Amino acid sequence: MNAHLELPALDGANPLGFLAALGTLATLHKVGQTHARLRWRRTVRWTPVLEGISAEDPKQLSDVLAQALRGTPVASEAEEKRKAAQEEFDKAKTALKNKRDEIKKRRLRGDERKKAIETEIEPLKEALSQKRRAWLDALKDAVPRPELALGKHLDCTGEEFREHSQNFLESANHTDRESLDLLASFASDACTKNESNRIEATPFCFITGSGHQYFLDTVRELIEKVTRERVHAALFEPWTYQEETLSMRWDPVEDRRYALMDRDPTASDNKPRTVWMANLLAYRGLVFFSSAPTTKGLGTTSWSHINGELSSTWPLWEAPLGLDTIRALLQVPDLCLDRLNKSVLQALGIVAVFRARRIKVGEGANFKLNFSQAKAL
Repeated sequence: MNAHLELPALDGANPLGFLAALGTLATLHKVGQTHARLRWRRTVRWTPVLEGISAEDPKQLSDVLAQALRGTPVASEAEEKRKAAQEEFDKAKTALKNKRDEIKKRRLRGDERKKAIETEIEPLKEALSQKRRAWLDALKDAVPRPELALGKHLDCTGEEFREHSQNFLESANHTDRESLDLLASFASDACTKNESNRIEATPFCFITGSGHQYFLDTVRELIEKVTRERVHAALFEPWTYQEETLSMRWDPVEDRRYALMDRDPTASDNKPRTVWMANLLAYRGLVFFSSAPTTKGLGTTSWSHINGELSSTWPLWEAPLGLDTIRALLQVPDLCLDRLNKSVLQALGIVAVFRARRIKVGEGANFKLNFSQAKAL
């Protein structure tokens, strides 16, 4: 268990690279390599180094990670039921939207409008609720990881989120609590949107339906793409960005504004590209970033408002650290200050700090969320 390996494809100054390194460590612990530690080495970039692992070479490590990332196999029958239930649920959503639009065009007022809502809208809302429950029930049997049964996106109700949390609590223990930790990173049942009672999602949730991509559904599709070769490329080879879509949008290079490109970013021959397994490993890294209620709404580890902008700040360290120590380091309050007290951070073993803003590109329903390029503080 004394082997160590560098992950030369990952860069600690890139939010996606940093998260992928954490996700790699978390995944190794999940498969029983509890002696695994992570440190950073400065070369031309900040390179993560794994220590205390059983794999002696990149191929062995890629094999171990690929097997762990695949999750539980999904039976074809369960997948067909999920698709059918989702289709019915989508039809019910469309029917409700169309009916609301129709009533709006009638320009009804007073009792007429109230009666139309009671007799035409309410039955459709009840049907939608039933279809949603049927879809979520089918989804439980058709996902490779338990937390993906929340739905396509982080938009379940507070009650649904609480139900999942209680179920995960019953099966979790000190050595096997990954799904529970991911749920704790996603949201809190105490922080919901008043009008809909939908949970307030972690600021790491960058994909919310634009382009028909959703946070949890993208993870489910990424799991279907897992191969040893792709894992190896994400960790040990220069990123060539050959894979289209299925991105969590945590890589600053995916900021595709017109002003930053030499051609139309919406052109059919200029589709966004990413590194699939880096995104999937980064998703697993969210276990380090718990969310909890605060006086200002949902608070999430590493996130704060700096000069009015929502930003993520993360440290790098040179001593090999395990899961719990890294969690504690990420929650050091001084990291969220506008001006850092470097002597305090150095005393904790922090050798570098990076910060990236969460930026919104576009207007209306077609906006995109991205990380800005990180700045060294």
